[in-house]
Amino acid sequence: MKYLHLIMLSFFLVIGGKASAQQKNKEVLSDKARAENFDIELMKDISDLNDSTNLDHHEPHKSSFKIIHLNFDVSAKEGAPEETGFKTVMMRLIDSRGVDIFDPIAGGGFFMTGGKETPYTFKQSFTYDGKLQHVEFLYKNPKKYHKGLHIIEIFMDGAKIGEEHFIIK
Repeated sequence: MKYLHLIMLSFFLVIGGKASAQQKNKEVLSDKARAENFDIELMKDISDLNDSTNLDHHEPHKSSFKIIHLNFDVSAKEGAPEETGFKTVMMRLIDSRGVDIFDPIAGGGFFMTGGKETPYTFKQSFTYDGKLQHVEFLYKNPKKYHKGLHIIEIFMDGAKIGEEHFIIK
């Protein structure tokens, strides 16, 4: 019960602290594409990715994990004109304290969204044909993740196309 209380408190603190930022991000939600079908795995070591006999990454998420394996699909919104060509998708990871996780050495940087410079955790580029595109991120955090609610935001062409959450116990 104590842990449930801490998780709920962490959730409300993070959500409360992010409410104004999320209001601003609503202005730049993409009307052209969306990210969906998220699958998140946390791992202690990169060898856990292909080792189906090692079930550590299937246990409840614990703070000792350092690697995030994120899969999702990008698709055009229904009725939107098809935009094809070279696209860059950015993942922005926000920890339980409301701090952006990014490290230029690990692939992070800054991009423009809503008229301001925003940090991103990792990015990937691909040729987009306007149809369903599977995207996979494998990000090794230089530090361990903090306990609590984490937010993943996905951006394409400077507009937010999706969001997912996970909790580290």
